[in-house]
This record gives sequence, structure tokens and C-alpha cells, in this order.
Amino acid sequence: MRSEKERRHSIFQYLLDFVVAFFSYVLLRVRQFFVYLWALNLWIVISFSVLKDRLVRKMFWGRSTFYRSAFQFSVGIVTFVITIGGLAGRLNLFITNASQILEFPTEHLGDADYVEENASMLAIVASSSESGAYAVQKYVVQKGDTLESIANEYEISKETIMWANGIKDESFLKIGQTLTILPINAVLHTVKSGDTLESIAEKYGANVADIFDINWLDSKILKEGQELLVPNGKMPQPKPVVITPIAMTVPLPPPPLSGTVTGGTGSFVRPCGCGYITRGYSAYHQGVDIAQAGGCTIVAVDGGVVTQARWYGNGGLQIMIDHGNGWVSLYAHNATIYVKEGQKVSKGQAISYMGATGHAYGVHLHFGLQLNGYWVNPQSYIAI
Repeated sequence: MRSEKERRHSIFQYLLDFVVAFFSYVLLRVRQFFVYLWALNLWIVISFSVLKDRLVRKMFWGRSTFYRSAFQFSVGIVTFVITIGGLAGRLNLFITNASQILEFPTEHLGDADYVEENASMLAIVASSSESGAYAVQKYVVQKGDTLESIANEYEISKETIMWANGIKDESFLKIGQTLTILPINAVLHTVKSGDTLESIAEKYGANVADIFDINWLDSKILKEGQELLVPNGKMPQPKPVVITPIAMTVPLPPPPLSGTVTGGTGSFVRPCGCGYITRGYSAYHQGVDIAQAGGCTIVAVDGGVVTQARWYGNGGLQIMIDHGNGWVSLYAHNATIYVKEGQKVSKGQAISYMGATGHAYGVHLHFGLQLNGYWVNPQSYIAI
């Protein structure tokens, strides 16, 4: 990447070349003008002198010195006017159209190969700047690259790279992966049917004039499939998915179990007799999700003491049971709770009803299992 100083020097050099070329052109035209004028006058002197003398001799006042001088002066004036008028038309010296400009060699326009005849001085200067100033580039990911290091190299934000390449996780890069690199902090938008500059600017929170200028558009009419840079645009955030809870009737709590309440046995039963696993255990999801439309009764996987039976943040109505010997079980998103904190429960005893309270995508049970304070995969210990 070139430094700002080098860029400014490059633009200054192009402007200097343009000024030198322009005045060289003017001097050339002036010199041509005087050469043409000298040649024409020479032709007038040689050619018209003979004609003048013949005409004067045939006219009755031809013997008069005064009239001869007057005739010579008149012919000279007419000739001069005709000559100047022809050269003025050839050299475009009298400009009546404000958009008409003098021609000049295009090799003095830097990297530009062509400039329109009616281009303004601003357009000429801009065309003479670096042609790659706003070019989209490609970059192949190397070993040790990160989004941040690539962004720093190209002096853009890492969000710009993520948006241009559809990257959602900034840590997800592969060696050899080809990235689209935008020249500025922007969003790359592909025009779809019905798109306008105003709708694109509104979508990305950008300015219409910035989009028009940065893409060198000739008009506001866009073509489907056309790619546009949207300077300082921001990708719109996806609308949150609103899930309508399934209406269900929660049954009354079952009667208490008869007989003696037993403690932890070290073996576990399935926490519910319905549903299927929709999400397994992972480092960022420390439990399993069991879903069932309409829900069903949740039971304690083993005997123990209820340590939590209340609303708990994202878990909604949540229950935790200490089974002893380091084992603790968790039951989240319940629709209703049948037990209280401090209560002793037996293996298989009904403790709640499946629901979708808290941060839940639908009716399900989030079941977790701890051993000595660490979350473990429940499927390693229970046939779920």
C-alpha cells in the first residue's frame, strides 16, 4: 500500500504534467497561427498584387494615386478579415458553447486513456489520478493471517472485509482462501430489480451523493447485476425472529409419591418420557435440548435436594437438584414448577412441566449435568 505522502505526490505530478502539456499546446497553436498568417500574407502580396494592378488600370480613376492607395488598403482589410475568420474557426478561438474545451494530448492524463470531449476540469483531474484508487482487489490468505492484520494492511476495517466476503465468524479463515478487498470502508452491493440509489442508501445508512460519486455513475438509472460501492455503509442487522409460543394446557401437579423419599443412587433415568433431541452438548452449549410440541412432564433423574426452583434469567423457570457425590442436574425453560427449594425428591418424581420460558426458541427442556462443578455431556451417562 502506498503512503498518503506518495499519493499526494502522484496527484501533484499529474497536475503539473497537465499544466505543462496545456501551455505547450497553446504555444504550438500560437506558433502555427503566425506561420499561417505569414504564409497567407506572402500569398496575398504575390497573388493579389498582379490582380490589383490589372483592376486599377482598367478603371477610370486608376491613374489617381489617392484612389489607388485607397483600393489597396480596402483589399488588404478584406483579406485580413477573411484570413482571421478562417483561422479562428480552425483553431476554435471564439468559443460560444460553455462546455467546449480545447483539445490536448491524452498522454498527459496520467493513467486515463480517454476523456470525454465535454468533460469538466474536475473530471479531467480526477481521471488523471491513480486509476486503481477505487479498484476492488483480491487477496489470498497466507499462513498467520488474521482479519485484523489484513484490514490493517489495506487500511480498511475488518467489518468491511467480513461483509464483502460473507464472513460471519472473524476467526474463520482458511489458508488459500481468496478474499474480496474493497478500496475503502464500504459495503459492496449488487443491484437487484427495483433498486434505486435512494433505496440502497437507506438500506445501508449511507449518502446518495457518495454512492453516485464513488462509482462514477453517469445517471441515476441502475442496471440489474451492477456492483456498487456504498461508502461508509453498514450491513443491516437481521430482524429478530419472533417465535409465537405454542398454546398448551399445563396439567395439575401430580400427587406426592407415597413411601419414603430416597436420596441419590448414582444411576440416572431419562428426564422426560417424550420428545427428541434437537441440540446436543458442546463447549458453548453445555447440555442437551429435548423438544416436544405441547410439552410433557419432567422428572428428577435421581433422588436429591432441590437447590434452585425459580426464575433464572435466560433459563426461565429453572430447577437444579443436588444428588450428592458431586452430581447436580439442571432443568430449564419449564412452563411450571412442582417443587420448592430445599425440598427432597426421589428418582423419577415429577418436578415440572416442559415449556418455553426465558430465552427459548420453542417448547423444550434444556437438561444439563454437572460432576464436581464441571458440566459434562449428559448422553455419556444417561440414555436420552
